[in-house]
Order: sequence, then C-alpha cells, then structure tokens
Amino acid sequence: MRPVLWGLLLTVVCLPMAFVLFLVVAAGVPAFDVFTTKLPSGIRSSVADVTLSKAGYEKNARAVIDRVIRLDPENADAWGRRCHATAEGGSQREACNKAVALDPTAWNFEGLGSAQEHERDYCAAENSYTSAIRYSQNDAGLLRDMARAALHCGHAWASVAGFEVAEGLDVKSAANDPNDEDDTAADLLADREFLVVAYNRTKQSGKATAMCTKTHPDWASCNCDLTEMGVRCTNASSEAKR
Repeated sequence: MRPVLWGLLLTVVCLPMAFVLFLVVAAGVPAFDVFTTKLPSGIRSSVADVTLSKAGYEKNARAVIDRVIRLDPENADAWGRRCHATAEGGSQREACNKAVALDPTAWNFEGLGSAQEHERDYCAAENSYTSAIRYSQNDAGLLRDMARAALHCGHAWASVAGFEVAEGLDVKSAANDPNDEDDTAADLLADREFLVVAYNRTKQSGKATAMCTKTHPDWASCNCDLTEMGVRCTNASSEAKR
C-alpha cells in the first residue's frame, strides 16, 4: 500500500506543476497551436489567457491577439483589445461589435463609437458613446466623444449638455492636478470651441459670443467650424482683413 500512496501523492503534486508548465510552453510556442486547438475549450481558454497576458495593448500586438482569438474565439478581453488595436475601418467595427456582445463595458462601447465615428455613422456613434457613459459616469473624455458625435448627428442640444458637463469636469481636473496642465488645457480648449459651434446651432448667439471671449480673449470674434473628428476656430476679424 505504501508505494501506491507515494505514487498518488507524487501524482497530486506533479500534475498541477505539469499543467502550468504545459500552459507556459503552449503559450510561448505558436507551433503548439495545432495540438492546442484540439484540446477541450477550458484548456484552450487557459492557454489563450496566458498568451494574452504577454500581448500588451499596443497596436503591434495585433498578431498575438489574432492568435488568442483562434485559440479561444469567445475571449472577451482579446476582442476588446482587437477593437482598440485595429486601424479605422469595417474590421474594427466588427471587432468592437463582438467585444460589446461579449463584455458590454465602457471601454468596448467607446471603441465601437470610435469605429462608427470614423465611418461617419455619427448617430450610431452617439448611441455607443452614450452607452459607454452609463458604465463610466463623469468621464470628461466620453462626454466629449458623445457630444461631438451628437453635433454631427444633428442633436445640437444633447451636444450642448455633453460639452457643458465635460467642461465643468475638466475645470475641476485642472484645479486638482496642476501637473496635468497641458493635457487639461487642450481638453478645455476643445470643450469650449465645440461649445461655440453647439451654441450657434441652438441659436444661443449670446452664449456663443461669451464662450468665444472666454476661450480666446484676444480675438474680436470666433469663426468655428466642425471638421471630421474635431473643430477648427479662427479669429473672424483677422480673416475679414485678408
């Protein structure tokens, strides 16, 4: 009996170690994928998770992310990373739709909104950004995204509301974190220049003028227009002199 007990003990101790070793080797050697893809889904998922943990979030991680999806087609984290790592285009939208279906987070909805916005499907993008905000409230970046898409979609009043809240959050951020002054200043500039457009679209010319003065105190007036993904403001009086 004693040899049998020792054998069982050795098995209990070694099996987990052998499994971990297999995961490390299978994740690190893509040639093993031919064998790994024939294993049960739970094991394939474990190998995929180990592989993905080394991928990072940079765009050059696309090859690793694609490999993970081949191993585990329902890996929500991998689809979310592909959504954000893919260049603009239909493939990004498809990836983001899959990511949202598997894991409806603010990050995935933001990626879907970005893909839709680059396709100029602004109303769909507005809805996606709005969904992202539901999962991550008081996020100035998401509010800015939603308000920008709403402005393109023709929902100027929703745009005004979004940019006004985003501006308030950015003002607080600037006060609380002076070390982030450059980024916050750029965000505030975007909030306020977009608001000039949004106020004009909602026939609030007085507010548009006041926001122009607040944003560019040395300008006589602002001439602000939407671009595909942003806003461009110039000094109207300077243009008139040309």
